[in-house]
Amino acid sequence: MKSLLCSASLFALIFAPAYAQEQKQPDQATQQEQTQPQTQVEPEGMIVLSEWRYDPLYASGWSVDQAFDEATVAGENGDEIGDIENIVFDRDGNAVALIAEVGGFWDIGDTHVSIPWDQVQISEDAARFTVPVTEENADDFAAAGDRSVLREGETGQVSTVDDDLATGPNLFKATDIIGDTAFLNNAERYGYLNDIIVNDGKLAAVVADTRAYGRGYYAYPYTGPTAWRDPARYTLPYGAEDVAVLQVFDYSQMQRKGATDARTQDAGTTSSTQPMPEAETDTQTPQ
Repeated sequence: MKSLLCSASLFALIFAPAYAQEQKQPDQATQQEQTQPQTQVEPEGMIVLSEWRYDPLYASGWSVDQAFDEATVAGENGDEIGDIENIVFDRDGNAVALIAEVGGFWDIGDTHVSIPWDQVQISEDAARFTVPVTEENADDFAAAGDRSVLREGETGQVSTVDDDLATGPNLFKATDIIGDTAFLNNAERYGYLNDIIVNDGKLAAVVADTRAYGRGYYAYPYTGPTAWRDPARYTLPYGAEDVAVLQVFDYSQMQRKGATDARTQDAGTTSSTQPMPEAETDTQTPQ
């Protein structure tokens, strides 16, 4: 018995330090990981700005902000029936529905209608959006009842919605992004997002208005919902050196535009490339 106890004690003396060392290793690894400098995680498929070109946007893209301000909604007979209120996208940036305010021309009161994107026809200059809503069938749409939340599976049908429409977890509205404050990936305040460029039915770019910082308009590839996890905040996945190579986005070169936009008048007043952003960081801790 005594021999067995001695053997057990010897076993403990030999292996206890090794076991303790093994137990500490995860903590040491965790501590070492915590002391490593944190690096910005780049979104999957992020486009390098030195390889980013505006040419496709100029050739066939159109401005959502301009559509809000100037475009008209027409019925299939060509008559003007309303205005664009919003555009709904899925998380991949695909346009899925047009929110239009119709009815005022028919003396039936303003009605907000969600129209599936594949039923919307856009004119060559993106100044007219034709939809399958008429005075005769407007009551049928109204019979669906107003909805305050639009969900992903409901975008394929025409129906009325609330004017203050909310979207489900897999959808967002253009106005959820437009007006957000833009930040660089190191939390430097950069400007605000004044526009979205849609190309071939997809959200192709967001436009940052940085004129308050002595620069101009710059278009960036849409990188997905990770850029705007926080309300009213859009974080570009780029640093100051990255954005410095970008050219000014010239609205006057867009082929699909309606009436003359005030933005085209000062599009060329800034330098072709932007100066390095001044270090102005957000006072809030980035999420």
